[in-house]
Amino acid sequence: MGFETDNLPLFENSSDAIIVLQDGIIRNVNANGVKVLRYEAHELVGHPYGDFVHPDDASLVDIRYRKRMNHESVPQVYPFRLITKDGEIVWFEIHAIEILWDGRPASLTFFNNITERVRAQEALQESEKVTRGILNAIPDTIIRIMESGRITTYKGPEGSMAGGKAPYAGSHLSDFLPREKYEEAMDAIGRALANHTVQRFEFKWAEVRGTQWYEARIIALAGNEVLGILRNITERKRQERALTERLHHLETRVKQSHAMGTIIGRSKPMQDVLETILKASRTTANVIVYGESGTGKELVSKAVHDLSDRAGGKFVPVNCAAIPEKLMESEFFGYKKGAFSGADRDTKGLLELAHGGTLFMDELGEIDLNMQAKLLRAIEGGGFLPVGGRETVYPDIRIIAATNKNPEELVKHGLMREDFFYRISVIPITLPPLRDRLDDLPFLIHHFLEKLVTGEKLPVIPSHVMSRLQAHPWPGNIRELQNVIHRYITMTRLDLPIPEPHADLPPEPREEGCPRPLGEVLAEVEKAHILRTLESTRWQKARAAELLGVHRKTLFRKLKGYGIE
Repeated sequence: MGFETDNLPLFENSSDAIIVLQDGIIRNVNANGVKVLRYEAHELVGHPYGDFVHPDDASLVDIRYRKRMNHESVPQVYPFRLITKDGEIVWFEIHAIEILWDGRPASLTFFNNITERVRAQEALQESEKVTRGILNAIPDTIIRIMESGRITTYKGPEGSMAGGKAPYAGSHLSDFLPREKYEEAMDAIGRALANHTVQRFEFKWAEVRGTQWYEARIIALAGNEVLGILRNITERKRQERALTERLHHLETRVKQSHAMGTIIGRSKPMQDVLETILKASRTTANVIVYGESGTGKELVSKAVHDLSDRAGGKFVPVNCAAIPEKLMESEFFGYKKGAFSGADRDTKGLLELAHGGTLFMDELGEIDLNMQAKLLRAIEGGGFLPVGGRETVYPDIRIIAATNKNPEELVKHGLMREDFFYRISVIPITLPPLRDRLDDLPFLIHHFLEKLVTGEKLPVIPSHVMSRLQAHPWPGNIRELQNVIHRYITMTRLDLPIPEPHADLPPEPREEGCPRPLGEVLAEVEKAHILRTLESTRWQKARAAELLGVHRKTLFRKLKGYGIE
């Protein structure tokens, strides 16, 4: 049955303002509703009720209206504000019942004007402001101060409020505050009373237990009084001083190392990396650096070396994947003259070259099990024999290894000795990929611009270019970013290497005259295909070699030949 006003005389005669709401639209309004809202009936009916609700209350009213119409639990009565036609804000209390209007659910909503009651409540709340402030401030020291600087009430951090008998109550601020702090306090009191804003300042206070730091908050009260809340911040000051000293220490250590200075990173992940570098540099333990290709594993390893006690020794880097398996032993241990064909003189190996310093072993997972056993013996102090030699050499080295593989998985599948893994991975450092530290992108770009641009004025990266750089996934990480910026500077256009499906061949340029040699065209095709494969594997060379169907050393040789870093 539909709701009709003719069947409900109380609708028009009620002292409350009543409206019928359906689908958020005002369908009907009684005479008192028209009166209190000061609109004509036709200006209300057919309009969304939200047009007349105060903006700060619109969301609450809308949510509760929808919940009520969905038969969800909502308060039976709640206050909100309406705006009359002449702009006056009026407080109402709402009560609604569900009805049918033209056979569909609707809400019969009663509005009771509570503006006077709200104003009375606000006045009461204002009168209780001092009491609430005192209660909320406990256990801080609280004082009530006249505009003149006279203290009327004092409560210590553990005492109760008192007037005239407690310490400082009845005295004047000038009686105990130094002149400069007294002037600062009086200025704060004046600003608080004039602007009704909270004023803050800090000061030191000599006590029996030593000098204490306090923060003073000055809050304006009614009349010409203020509330002073004093909080002991001595411990916070101590922590701030300790943090400042720690940061100064870190900055000092960083300035000692050129390598550390070239590690660009202000993001949280990179700050954690820098912290770990500093910790690792203070020990003699071996380090393993994890990270995707192009994240800067060698740079981090060099920083650990430069900050350590071994900084005076050599930093010897080696890419284990680039050493043929048959030459592994002679490369690491060296060889004696005549040990094999072409050995025309004694040659030191990598371990001996790094004596007194650090040996950085990149692509650690490419060393076979037999060589792992020999390296383990040398690292553990058992020494090694150069190829063709008879005298054991005992190197004094620190190992920093790096890999983009999971050594634990290699151990699990029998590709790495467990004892070798634990020996070289005492301190792990994990480098985040560039896509996980995009906050550092602007600083990295600025660094590469300074490094690559020869003129005095650095080019400005337009916002649309920066947006594309921010959106790129950076599978090649920092190395890829450097190449992209270099190309951008050289070509004055952004050339992000995004692989395209069914684009296995580079576009053949139209040339006048003789056709190009077949070998030159095939080389371009091969280079383009290698680049796309590297992109698809996020520059994991071992995986790329597998997909290309070539040995990884063959891939390294081709990358070097094509000048691909």
